[in-house]
Amino acid sequence: MSLMDRGLLHKRFHVHGLNSDLRRTNVRRLISRTFRQQVLLLTMHGWLCSWPLHAGTGDLTIRTSHPHYPGEGAFQSIDDCVQFAVGEKSAPQERALAMYNWFLTHQWHLMSPMEWCVPGRIPDSLDAGDYETVLFDANLARFSFGYGLCGTVHAWNEPYWKVAGFPARRREFPDHVNSEIFYDGRWHAFDTDMAGLLFRSDGIVAGYDDIINDASLVHSVRPPVPHYPFDWPSDADTMKKGWHDVAARKTWYALYNGGYAADPGIVHLRKGESFTRWYDRDHFGGFEKRRFWQNQKGGPFRQWTFFNNGEPFHKDGKSNSRSAASYCNGIFVYEPPLTSTDLPKQLCDQTANVSFNTESPHVRSSDDQTALVTFDHRSPYVICGDPVDNQNPMSADATDGLILEGRCLGDVVAEVSVNQGQSWMPVSLISASSPATDKTLDSPGRSFRTDLTNAVKGRYGWQIRFQFSGNSGLDHLKFTTTTQCNQAMYPRLTESGCDVTVRSQPRAVVPVIPDFGRPESETSHYEVPELRSSNLRYQPRSRHQRYAFLATDNKPAHVVFHVDSVTRLTEVRAAVRYQVPVPPTKGCRYQLEVSTDEGVTWTEFAVADIPDDNEFSSGWLYGSTPISNEAECRRALIRFVMHSPGRPAALIDARLYGLRETAASDPTEIEFGWLENGQERSFRQVLSAGFSESRFTVPTQAAVQDQYVRISVPANESE
Repeated sequence: MSLMDRGLLHKRFHVHGLNSDLRRTNVRRLISRTFRQQVLLLTMHGWLCSWPLHAGTGDLTIRTSHPHYPGEGAFQSIDDCVQFAVGEKSAPQERALAMYNWFLTHQWHLMSPMEWCVPGRIPDSLDAGDYETVLFDANLARFSFGYGLCGTVHAWNEPYWKVAGFPARRREFPDHVNSEIFYDGRWHAFDTDMAGLLFRSDGIVAGYDDIINDASLVHSVRPPVPHYPFDWPSDADTMKKGWHDVAARKTWYALYNGGYAADPGIVHLRKGESFTRWYDRDHFGGFEKRRFWQNQKGGPFRQWTFFNNGEPFHKDGKSNSRSAASYCNGIFVYEPPLTSTDLPKQLCDQTANVSFNTESPHVRSSDDQTALVTFDHRSPYVICGDPVDNQNPMSADATDGLILEGRCLGDVVAEVSVNQGQSWMPVSLISASSPATDKTLDSPGRSFRTDLTNAVKGRYGWQIRFQFSGNSGLDHLKFTTTTQCNQAMYPRLTESGCDVTVRSQPRAVVPVIPDFGRPESETSHYEVPELRSSNLRYQPRSRHQRYAFLATDNKPAHVVFHVDSVTRLTEVRAAVRYQVPVPPTKGCRYQLEVSTDEGVTWTEFAVADIPDDNEFSSGWLYGSTPISNEAECRRALIRFVMHSPGRPAALIDARLYGLRETAASDPTEIEFGWLENGQERSFRQVLSAGFSESRFTVPTQAAVQDQYVRISVPANESE
């Protein structure tokens, strides 16, 4: 008997929500067929072209000298986090305990975040039975959330443990999901959700087998190491009872490969764009103005955490586990310089007949025929919104997650895509009065302001394209995208001066997130259909159809995805969720391969480890590989090979990313804002063009309270 995936959400504080699908509307039916046909004709005639996104600053990270929360410059990758947590420690248990404390201070317990990964289903964190929409990318979890249920956070932790040198697995537990890691020849239970460890008499952390062999270990704690302190002593008593049940039953499910790490965690800013993170969730004006991505009144919040309270400790009824944790907001404001010669380098796509002018309209057709320009946004921070009911921005209406403003002349048609252009939704450019500061008031056109939050919330990016012809065109554009950020990722300031390191790498992300709800005729957006094995059948996913690809026999099968870039690819990453027999059949194999020569040769870069005792009916395989500098590679193929002897192999979901080369950084400004004894203070540092690393000190004094950190790339160097 297997423990089906959906069973992992069994947990205390289980909450049931409304069936959000009853409110679902099929917006795709509203797409303008005429517009789609025109785009198709343009593509067939080769008029669509792509431009390198050179203008701007690529992959910029900030690291402060804060001892616990220095920001994404210290935590951008799993490797970075592990290095920060364990330092120079070499003994396995010392390293494991260091990771354990890092988890306790950077994660907390709440309903798990959810994402748009099941076609036909709207994610809703109060729909606790909707396990299929739970987010399992540890990187996205780290940047945007930091909170989740037991089975979720222990799945996220698996990639960290593996990088630290410890095989990891989740374990069934009464009304809970626990976690074990392997070192010194045995398994050891590390519960970072309930924050509790038990120890053998020799001081080594105990595992399931130890407690099954000696039930008295349920009382073996070693203060100040936390041992279930949150709802003390109720949590400790509950867990003691659970461990006694473990010792009595002896056989408990072992679950492998539940989490993965794939998103590159990169922010790329263009000329005319800024990214501001506000530490206080009430920055927008209080409770009724909060913007978040969680079905919870007032937004995600928890008072039982070790966050922001120093090194975890616990002895009897005393602990520092009652700190409060919530979320931050990140705001991307992008005003593309429509009169700049750099603008084509900032576009996601454009037709060859687009003209850029200093006179109005600044962006128009050069031959009066239909022309197109496409802008985009992409980051590891989830787009959120201000819920109309102050609770549910997910399956109910929300505002202020994406505001599109501008000024146009004549007839301009707009559309938005949330799946890298695999499908499009119409945008109504709603007329609006121009603010007094509008630089285009002398334009003969009209101003517009449209709220697109309901179209993009819960996503990590969007594309917006504009169509015009004749004398029509664009004079001004402004995109304001609001995201939710994990508080533990904010680059905090210290007192008495804070050292800051800013780094920039010339790279950007090419996301390829297949929309497996689309028909087979559209799989070429992400797949190379002619390279698919003949025994593999595509079937659109839905809330009732779990598999996207299913083998027609019991033989090995494979599917090939493609990652295309407008500049040289330097790396590709992939994560694939597969179905696995329980118990695993001998010969099960799942692997990822890459080709840079259109499939002539293949190189393996990830293979799934399926232990014989695995009782989890699906798993994630993930990995990354650099692309050789010798070739000017702008297209990479990624092949997923699967074989489940005795049954048809199946692919459930996939995430693919390319890292592509960009030019050196443009001039960039970094600004910190904070309070000192209630007084507002700020500090701004200007970084010159071409910088890769810059160090400076923010002149803080005492009683520092973080307010904001802003990264800006001016549209013009004189700004």
